[in-house]
Amino acid sequence: MRTREVLLLATVATVAPLWLAGMTGTADGGDATRHPVRTTPAADGPASPDARALSVLRRWDRLRSHAWATGDPAALIRLYVTGSTTGERDADDLRRWTRRGLRVAGLRQQVAELRVTDRHPGRLVLVVTERTVGGVAAGASRPTAVPASAWATHRILMRRTAAGWKVAEASAQPAR
Repeated sequence: MRTREVLLLATVATVAPLWLAGMTGTADGGDATRHPVRTTPAADGPASPDARALSVLRRWDRLRSHAWATGDPAALIRLYVTGSTTGERDADDLRRWTRRGLRVAGLRQQVAELRVTDRHPGRLVLVVTERTVGGVAAGASRPTAVPASAWATHRILMRRTAAGWKVAEASAQPAR
């Protein structure tokens, strides 16, 4: 894989945030199974809004990861609300990879922090600090590991539709 392709994928992983398959981790890169995001409710209590939002996000990430792994821009764009500029950028990035005969499998998100900043019926606004890890680009002469992205914080607006939760827009946020 050429350096330019690796750099493009690293950029995609950073610019197209939180998307891919919801794996929880820590800001120091620790093992996700030992350091979960602090949104888990008590065993006998109802799920917190942050824990429910993390579940929604993880499911969305898994669907996005599958669309990337299968090289399916139509499936990818269906994960976004109609007219989403974030969705169009993501689909354009995927099309560039598939035109070169490449598929990107195994990408997943490590989430260090998630906060629900706005919740109304059918609407979630999340602020998430995360990074993309674990990808392999296949289709070139040999599979090539994709570098992990840097930790970044994003504001994600999600809307519930008849087809499920979709991303309306995502934008980078300054570090706290």
